[in-house]
Amino acid sequence: MRKKVNFITIGLLLVILVGFAPKSKGQTTSQNLSRNVEYDVTINNFAWISNLGLEELNHSWFRDNLEASVRGAFVELLFKNAKDGKLELYDMNDKRIDAQHIRALFLGPIDTVTMNRSRPPYDSYDTIIPKSIPSEEITALRFREEWTYDPSTMAISKKVLAYAPIWTPIILDNNNHEIFGKGKAMFWVKWSKNPSKTKVLTKRIMSAVILGSSDELYKTINVDKAAIETYSKQLIEKVLNDKIKVYNCYSGDIADEYVNGKEMYNQLYRIDTIELTKPVAPYDRYDTILFSKPHIDFIRFMEEWYFDEATMAIEKKVVGVCPLQKLFDENMVLKGYRVYFWTYFADIWMPLEGKVKLK
Repeated sequence: MRKKVNFITIGLLLVILVGFAPKSKGQTTSQNLSRNVEYDVTINNFAWISNLGLEELNHSWFRDNLEASVRGAFVELLFKNAKDGKLELYDMNDKRIDAQHIRALFLGPIDTVTMNRSRPPYDSYDTIIPKSIPSEEITALRFREEWTYDPSTMAISKKVLAYAPIWTPIILDNNNHEIFGKGKAMFWVKWSKNPSKTKVLTKRIMSAVILGSSDELYKTINVDKAAIETYSKQLIEKVLNDKIKVYNCYSGDIADEYVNGKEMYNQLYRIDTIELTKPVAPYDRYDTILFSKPHIDFIRFMEEWYFDEATMAIEKKVVGVCPLQKLFDENMVLKGYRVYFWTYFADIWMPLEGKVKLK
């Protein structure tokens, strides 16, 4: 009996020792970045990309865009499964939508048409024609996610908790031209079971997320400001100390030329001399020195998306990140965005070319 008790005691001690053993040098623990992030990703960029030239178009089609061939099929399958009651749907207040109200979600604007009766006295009458929301008017997805990162590689991971299709109706402007109206979130898609059989939705999509206050292009998101600032500081430090590889950004967002920490320091920490005019007479001019240091306002993500046909759950793989900074003139008018660099956590896919070869 004593031997049996001793064996049990030894077993318990081993379990405790293994459980509290220090992690090996190669192991890292992911850090929280934001537990509940909500932001919109455009999946149909026709509204802005149609104004680009052919050369820019070839390089930028994957910005805020799902390929047309998969976008239409995905949205149509989402609509079909939703109407058939196969999905877990919630309204924008996170209340479960029952089967009786699901089909009403897909009704668009109602048109009133004047018609003539086919028999005397052939008088006219108005009739109402309900319209369904077409799949091509789903221009974005609103994601609710949990973000973590690996402090050794700075790789960000996104766990999608839910998403909502954004319906943007096509309307006529004052010149009778078709334009996109204001987008409206339709419903939340959620799933209680982890995706089991996922398929590729896209191997390359790019979108930018603002980390501070909103501006005219981007919606504010509820990120953990302290965690984001910690991540940004660590990222810059690792870049400057050559702990992670980064690549210069040129036209079309194709970054494949390696740049070391010293060169990146000279790009991020700059000293500029500008000429100003004194505000009082005799209004003479003088030189002043400006010292600029990095401040990350946006993160541009390059991702792969996968989905489960049964639950329509979406999974994301972050391939790389690119920090951006807002640029203002002397009157604090926004003039554009400064792109820092790209750093990659996985292979970069190019259409018809396969994996990008980094220099």
